[in-house]
Amino acid sequence: MNDLRETIIERVTGIPLGEMRQENANLREQVGQLDNTLEFMQEGMAELELALEDLNYIRLSADSEQEFSRNGLDKIVDLSRLMYVKNPLIKRQVQVKSLYVWAQGINVRAKNPEINKVLQAFWDDEKNRAELTSHQARMLKEVDLQVDGNLFFVFFVRPSDGRVRVRSIPMNEIREIVCDPNDAKSPWFYLRKWKETKINPQTGRKNTTQRQAYYPGWQYNPKVKPSKFGSIEVRWNEPVYHVRIGGFSDWKFGLGEVYAGIDWARAYKGFLEDWASLTKSLSKIAWKMTTPGGKKGILAAKVKLGTTLGSPPSGAETNPAPTTGSAFIGGQGVDLQPMNIRGANVSADDGRRLLLMAAAGAGLPETYYGDVSVGTLATAKTMDRPTELMMLERQTMWIDVLRNIFNFVLMWSVKATSGALNKLGTVTELPDDDEVELKLAWNKDVKAMLDIDFPPILEHDMQAAVQAVVTALTLNGQDIRLLDEPQGTRLILNALGVDDVDEIMTEMFPDETNSVTSSEARIGVVIRKIAEALRKQHVEVNDG
Repeated sequence: MNDLRETIIERVTGIPLGEMRQENANLREQVGQLDNTLEFMQEGMAELELALEDLNYIRLSADSEQEFSRNGLDKIVDLSRLMYVKNPLIKRQVQVKSLYVWAQGINVRAKNPEINKVLQAFWDDEKNRAELTSHQARMLKEVDLQVDGNLFFVFFVRPSDGRVRVRSIPMNEIREIVCDPNDAKSPWFYLRKWKETKINPQTGRKNTTQRQAYYPGWQYNPKVKPSKFGSIEVRWNEPVYHVRIGGFSDWKFGLGEVYAGIDWARAYKGFLEDWASLTKSLSKIAWKMTTPGGKKGILAAKVKLGTTLGSPPSGAETNPAPTTGSAFIGGQGVDLQPMNIRGANVSADDGRRLLLMAAAGAGLPETYYGDVSVGTLATAKTMDRPTELMMLERQTMWIDVLRNIFNFVLMWSVKATSGALNKLGTVTELPDDDEVELKLAWNKDVKAMLDIDFPPILEHDMQAAVQAVVTALTLNGQDIRLLDEPQGTRLILNALGVDDVDEIMTEMFPDETNSVTSSEARIGVVIRKIAEALRKQHVEVNDG
């Protein structure tokens, strides 16, 4: 029946069916080539767009002798954010540093109970938790800092009791930083431009207006405070604390850390895409067949092996591919062999140097990018020294940032008439040329030391850490008071990795009393109290 159909088709069209199928196959091949050409053209256009952006960076940076122009920074931030969202290498480097810095939390406390109460109130405030003090907020701030290079915190103070709440201004809204003409490191004002959208409750319509305002630096307090500069208002009650990384010390704006590795991350991505394309192209021809008979034999083989899908008259597949385990049967002189592509392909590992350049921009070894076969340093207890110091440096920077914020909070709690710390110190106004410096002085009997520290980055031997604390408490039997009970207890709890150390300390030492003098007695009391606290916590968990 099929032979009769083929004969009828050949007589009607006047074209042999084999040639028709060959022409159909040629057309399919041409369509495939056109698809590949279109893909290459799209990739070329994307590369041209990126090249134009790169040229624009050069032009924009040349407009300023000292640093990138503000428009140039906008493009860098936009590209950095896009790469963080889309490129796995950039996202990985940001996540690794964020996890090492913040994943284990932070300990914040003041030795004075009243000061500590004010700090905890600030720390637990729901508004502040949403912006800075919760775990998620701290992680996101670290991401913003690495990608954007700048954080702009805004303080909102309630003058009656000195309560402080913190918010932040997006990087793209700060358009200019005005500094002291005689001191480039003393910012006076931050010019903010933003769009404000309000909804009419009666009509439900949105009304968007363009706004701009100057915000004073958090340490700038001039004697004369005009309400406006020209037509632009000055928001004296909303000071800005600018945190920046990257760039140089004389730059006004910082520069994101991911910017240095973007070119190499993009190059590595392009290498892998080319490798995938080459591998895909090599896999299109899997077998090589030789057959006698010249052109007729080749044409017959093509017809027998070709698909009939879409061919007239029915368009159905009448020559499906063989199933797994099929046997090839051929006549004398017919040979079917798999294509030998040995040496024709490029190894994906050949792009390792590009990966290393992207990793160098992040300051991380390649073990942190998923390949543990090249080293054994990326473990819980060991880390190469430069990487460890990089993480410690970032933690130290955040300690400085939090200490500055806490000092601002405490100053207003003392300065406000109804502030919780109003009777514990005084805030003095000291004239300094055209400015007034606010100086906080605590009463002599007030211990205002703030203790801000991170848990250890690396896991240490727990037994050795506890034994070191015990040795410090007892000095091997020497009756010398090196550490008191609260200090030793806190150190042991931290060494044991106990959660809620502050809560347990409050239960164990409500009055921070130091009545035990003997070293043996001190260590006995400490161990007994720790055991009681942990036993109580265990019972509460089981009962709950």
